[in-house]
Amino acid sequence: MKKSAFALAATLWAASMGTAQAEETCGGVYKVKGGDSLSLIADYLYKDVSQWTVIYRNNIDKITSPDSIRVGHEYRIPCLDGLPRGLKGGKPLKTAALAAPAAASATSVDSLRDRQRAAQRREQDVDLKLLAGDDFRPFTNRLQLNSGLITDLVNRVVVSSHAFGKHKFYWVNDRSVHLDPMLSEGMVDLAFPWRKPDCQPGSTTALCTDYVYSEPMFEMLVVLFTKKGSSVTYRSEADLKGMRVCSPLGYEATTRRGQGAGFLTRVGARLQTPQTAEDCFARLIDGTTDAVAMNEFTGRIVSKDMGVDDQVALQLSRPLAIEGLHAVAHKSNPRAQEIIAKFNAGLRDMRDGGEYLSVIDKHMSSIWAGL
Repeated sequence: MKKSAFALAATLWAASMGTAQAEETCGGVYKVKGGDSLSLIADYLYKDVSQWTVIYRNNIDKITSPDSIRVGHEYRIPCLDGLPRGLKGGKPLKTAALAAPAAASATSVDSLRDRQRAAQRREQDVDLKLLAGDDFRPFTNRLQLNSGLITDLVNRVVVSSHAFGKHKFYWVNDRSVHLDPMLSEGMVDLAFPWRKPDCQPGSTTALCTDYVYSEPMFEMLVVLFTKKGSSVTYRSEADLKGMRVCSPLGYEATTRRGQGAGFLTRVGARLQTPQTAEDCFARLIDGTTDAVAMNEFTGRIVSKDMGVDDQVALQLSRPLAIEGLHAVAHKSNPRAQEIIAKFNAGLRDMRDGGEYLSVIDKHMSSIWAGL
């Protein structure tokens, strides 16, 4: 889903609430809208996606999981450094500033604005902005060990290489905005993890022409999950013709080693691409899709957490794909090639020194223990 920079500015990077009320109050109550995530709300209200934890801690009675918030819920939003302004139920700015622990020393609106300007300067000092989402367990999720296997690898590469300077992770759970516009318009420098398409010579698709991919950080089997007791099987490509196959946005198993791009649709499968893995498994259980195409780790974890793993079968005898997970930069960034080259060098150093295998072993032990 393509969004313009203007549209994103209205939702992700809004500069102000734009009302007289917004200038007079701080904190208050926020009502969740469709498409929201804790990271998006934090970025909209605090101009800092990392403050999602503040919202979570203040509303843990209503939020059963950071990955799943409900449209229509109203969340208590505390005042931090003079933000957010203009919400319903907010306190007068000076009162809120004095009451908030994060702004206890503030004695005037001017000092709060000084703090905001200082925060903006710190943001400008960040040399590498990294983007991920919580929706790709066990690879990226802040509630897991070191925020997930791939996050751990990325962080170690960036820190150990000493080639990137200061870096910061941004967490936005709406994957439809990761590559375009957030990466394409320079809001971040590197997004992960993404699949590298099987680009053929002369390909004109944007994913092939506009992006630069790192070496694979991890390779995995993509398999079909089917409902136990159903007659759905995958023994040959002919079985896929007419099959309703669900693959969440950003997880698409549209490549197969040796087969090229668009494998599922080319052989006649009817591809469904909802926003989340949970949507796919819900469709599988209620019979509105025939199979879920997903890497075996994420599929096992999601189906178990949903309590439907005993109703799901894995077609392990014939994997659908072998796919790698990559970091990706956009060619519009003048540093794109340099960033990817440095990242690849750091990843190779980790492999040569043995740290890579140590990280993989640690996470895989944790992952299988949880299954």
